Amino acid sequence: MRAAIIYDAGSAEWSPQDVAAVLSNVHEVRTALRRRDHDVELVPVRMGEFRWLSRARRADLIVNLCEGINGHAKYEDFVVNTLELTGLPFTGCRAWPVTVCHRKHVANTLLGNAGVPIPSFVLAQGNSIPGDFPLPAIVKPAAEDASVGIDGSAVCTTRKALRKRVVHLAEQFEDVMIQQYVPGREFNVGFVGRQMLPISEIRFDSMPPDAWPIVTYAAKWSSGSADDLGTVPVCPADVPSELSKRLSHVAWRAWQLLAGAEGYGRVDLRVTEDGQPYVLEVNPSPDLSSNAGLARMGQAYGWDYDELVNRIVDESLTRMQPSRFAAQLVSGVPAA
Repeated sequence: MRAAIIYDAGSAEWSPQDVAAVLSNVHEVRTALRRRDHDVELVPVRMGEFRWLSRARRADLIVNLCEGINGHAKYEDFVVNTLELTGLPFTGCRAWPVTVCHRKHVANTLLGNAGVPIPSFVLAQGNSIPGDFPLPAIVKPAAEDASVGIDGSAVCTTRKALRKRVVHLAEQFEDVMIQQYVPGREFNVGFVGRQMLPISEIRFDSMPPDAWPIVTYAAKWSSGSADDLGTVPVCPADVPSELSKRLSHVAWRAWQLLAGAEGYGRVDLRVTEDGQPYVLEVNPSPDLSSNAGLARMGQAYGWDYDELVNRIVDESLTRMQPSRFAAQLVSGVPAA
């Protein structure tokens, strides 16, 4: 099989470390596919040109590792929409869940309306802060992912601090969301299609004593920082059977509602002391690096990294066969 791996080619503003981080995962996935004897082509995606699409369409499968263009996450939506229009099989979630989940306030509205437990939230309107919004609250960009815009000052305990934080983020991001902070344990539940992976917990025991137990941008991307060292993933999580059932039930409902139980993804949750899970986010097509959360959950399930990648490939081929067949009919090329 011919596979094309598409990825963000970056920009002149990227550091060598940024480029290396993207290419490291691209090469990992290429190696996993080659071990199954697939022919693999690497296809960088750049702003303002579509040569990447012509190259990718020559493949039997597009492996979508493109999380944006020039480092801008919002363009991931456009890439996935373009892939969906080709009718070719591609890995990861479809365009609708990627687009919706990149708009946290929209995703939360859909989850809440369906009865999935979520923290209270509101989209900030200028500098106006609801006087009755429960504190503490966490402020985050509404249309970013990967913890962009989240640091140690993201959680606010006073109206003054909340207003200051909203103003600060509004200067950098178009939409800002205020969300009720949920104290308690934090968990991740991964999925590949309809397969649920073992529950993972983020332990904050090693965080500095004056720090909020949250996953900041530094925790994800600044190796060796206090936030990184203080957020320790444990998979499989040590949870009682009843709590495991509640977490699995809520995560599955969120995954099925927003992603249709297709592609691969991760649901992030908090659990209060009385055992009530709340969905924080649904993350379609998250980081596929061998040291990232999804790979860790796959390993706990019994899949090594190659198996995880190829399970994701198999899921996309199985799911997209009808679209591929339709594309072949339109083009006049007989189906295999």
